[in-house]
Amino acid sequence: MSSKNERKKGLGRGLSSFLDVDSFGEIVDKKRAEKKITSEPNSPTNLPIEHIIPNQNQPRKDFAQDELSSLASSIRETGIIQPILVRKNDDSYEIVAGERRWRAAQIANIHEVPVVIKELTNEEVVKISIIENIQRVDLNPIEEANSYNQLIKEFGYTQEKVATSLGKSRSYITNALRLLSLPKSIIKHLQEGKLSSGHARALVGVANSENLARKIIDENLSVRDIENIVKKGITQSDDRIKKGTSTKKDVDTINLEQDIKAALGLKTIIDHNENSGGGCIIVKYKDLEQLDMFCSKIMKM
Repeated sequence: MSSKNERKKGLGRGLSSFLDVDSFGEIVDKKRAEKKITSEPNSPTNLPIEHIIPNQNQPRKDFAQDELSSLASSIRETGIIQPILVRKNDDSYEIVAGERRWRAAQIANIHEVPVVIKELTNEEVVKISIIENIQRVDLNPIEEANSYNQLIKEFGYTQEKVATSLGKSRSYITNALRLLSLPKSIIKHLQEGKLSSGHARALVGVANSENLARKIIDENLSVRDIENIVKKGITQSDDRIKKGTSTKKDVDTINLEQDIKAALGLKTIIDHNENSGGGCIIVKYKDLEQLDMFCSKIMKM
């Protein structure tokens, strides 16, 4: 009798050494959840929050903590009304739309969240993420521009196709992409909300743009104010060139103008001030097609 009991105990110890009971329970729970999910495709279902991961290509990079806390309070009271859109990603589920709700649910200590699971390509994921954020006005101007640029670089979209796909005008997309050519300090001001996209667009291609950006912030200038300042500076520069009052250009400057013109395919004027050591480069375009071409070349440099 004792030998039989010992054999049973020995068998039990053998299984325990190969199989962790807690891990086995987790595996069973996960398999049950997967079975429930696969049996009802495209319909809302609950999923353990730890099985969900954020999308690394999410256009929105900054999440305001106070907004998340407010949403978490709402979720505690009413739950998550709109399911999070996800797609299967190996042993987890990647968020396509609804990362803010997912983050807030964690703050609210919610263990399961409603999701809808869809099979989506990388291209579809990017488009859906952009559309959701734009519709909710969640993206700052740089996040928005980077999203459009991602469609162009990764999926071969033209600016026209980006505009058509997202329901925007082509000029809107062009102006958004132009912001990516600004100096890093101005881009940071945009991301922090210190400058509007209107302010930033007025500074694109301006020689002393960083100084003007600081002036906008310090003096609380309007978009119209900065447009007038920039226009006045360019007009004065053009007048000096036309009247021949600027310093006579040396051969090196003329050759550099020709080199830039050859590289960009656009007429280029270098206005250099020998006294200050500074100046500006004026690149002239005749239509939006040439502007698109210029922006595309600059952003690839």
